[in-house]
Amino acid sequence: MATVDVLLPTCNRSSSFLIAMSGLAVQSVKDMRVIVSDQSDEPIADLAEAKMLRRTIEARGGTVEWHYRAPSRGIAEQRDFLLGLAEAPAVLYLDDDVLMEPWVTAALLDTLREEECGFVGAFPAGLSWRHDHRPGQQAIEYWDGPVTPEAVDPGTPEWERAQLHRAANLWHASRGSDPRSRRLYKVAWVASCVLYDREKLLAVGGFSFWPRLPRFHSGEEVLVQNLLMRRWGGCAIIPSGAYYTEVPSTVLNSAGRVDGHALDLLGEMVERYAPETAGAAAG
Repeated sequence: MATVDVLLPTCNRSSSFLIAMSGLAVQSVKDMRVIVSDQSDEPIADLAEAKMLRRTIEARGGTVEWHYRAPSRGIAEQRDFLLGLAEAPAVLYLDDDVLMEPWVTAALLDTLREEECGFVGAFPAGLSWRHDHRPGQQAIEYWDGPVTPEAVDPGTPEWERAQLHRAANLWHASRGSDPRSRRLYKVAWVASCVLYDREKLLAVGGFSFWPRLPRFHSGEEVLVQNLLMRRWGGCAIIPSGAYYTEVPSTVLNSAGRVDGHALDLLGEMVERYAPETAGAAAG
């Protein structure tokens, strides 16, 4: 069994996907199983660059599986499908628009093992915003002790932690930080590069709620992370060592919006999986 299963959904973003795979190919953690779920119009696995990256990961001690599953039924279904294939104790959901520095996977694994929490994220920076300084959005609440469970409800001050994950705020806040002395901070949620404890993720239902969402939706990771934080806690690392390619989203409809948000299910999901923490979420 691999040390970590990397779950990589993709849809019609071949150039960005190849950048994400390039980051995986140079991770210091070599014993990884990369599982790709491709819902693009044309299979990415046929590209010469994709074949080269697969060979590189395999030559370094990992494995790569490709699953072509067009047409798309939405990102939550993608995540549910991938989780059903996972076997490793830790699963890294990596979006197809994220480049990781070589140390990131190891740092996430070390943190998950040390803290025994539900998840740990490395939020990507959008470096087109690197000259846009927003000090008012860079407040950080550090975990100065062990990561512990907490209920973070929409509309509360804790929900405003999400401001740190706008533009390049986290990158600005981490300037001068050494990855060897990384710190953990409190989150409302983390997108795009998140390592989960697989058994804990399954214990809150994973992404099995996907049939209840429209094809174009968002918030699926916000929902499961909220449940995980209530039972086991969650965190993110700074510096993150992750970067967005900033290509257009594929989760939006033709009008550039979503037709539904997974957080609409939060109240009932809390009652089902973390009833002792039910509060504002039930409203």
